[in-house]
Amino acid sequence: MRHRPKDIVHPIGCACRHCTPRACRNRRFDLAIRAATRVLFLIAAIIAIPFIIAHALASAKGDGR
Repeated sequence: MRHRPKDIVHPIGCACRHCTPRACRNRRFDLAIRAATRVLFLIAAIIAIPFIIAHALASAKGDGR
């Protein structure tokens, strides 16, 4: 069984594994994920436009479908 140290105040510049930040993912990968998400939302919005227009026209004509 592993002994967990008690929560203590660490000095400034402490290099223990609890104080050092974890290595994050690659920045390029994060930017690629963000760009892909934006592209997918843009495509979804463009595909939804005709349906929104059709719904608005049907509502204006009084068609209850």
